[in-house]
Amino acid sequence: GGGGRGVSPPPATDSNQWRQEAKGVMHWFTTRTNGSYSRWQQSAAVWCYHDADPDFGRYQGKQMHLQLVQQLAQYPVTVVHSLSKRTVEVRIRAVNKGLTVDAILCQPNNRQADFVLCCGDDHSDEYMFSAAIARARAPLPALGGGSGETKGAAPSRRTFNVTVGRKPSRATLYVEDTRQVLFFLGALTQHAITGTLGQM
Repeated sequence: GGGGRGVSPPPATDSNQWRQEAKGVMHWFTTRTNGSYSRWQQSAAVWCYHDADPDFGRYQGKQMHLQLVQQLAQYPVTVVHSLSKRTVEVRIRAVNKGLTVDAILCQPNNRQADFVLCCGDDHSDEYMFSAAIARARAPLPALGGGSGETKGAAPSRRTFNVTVGRKPSRATLYVEDTRQVLFFLGALTQHAITGTLGQM
């Protein structure tokens, strides 16, 4: 390690090393758990056991979670076992939905958005909800450091955070399942086109 310099990304070798170690562990569990598989993304690896025997899959997920937490402790990653999604996920700590939402809302083309909708179904979405709430309340810095026309002015955007399933959350709204998410999006689309929301 190069002596921590804030939030700079880890060296490529560290990035590749955690992946190699996680890949070995996930492969070991996949070969021993029928109906499981792994998915690889740029900033995360996910082991899925939703097609496995529910009890055995949950047991294997707990065992994998413990092994990955121990084996990857030296790397800048987080290991999460989601019982509801039946997954074990390893993701880079410096990458989360909250940072992404904040970066999107601060882009010059998006600074004056009057409507923001964030919708999610697990604890990793709480970063996104918190960022959307904070950005909706925060003054916008002046663009280009020039006249300061927007400095100190709170954005006039409406922010809606929706969690799927009733649970403790920073979201102010909830829907029961993905069918209700689709219904909600359809109602919003109707409102955008006709100006009326209809019956929800």
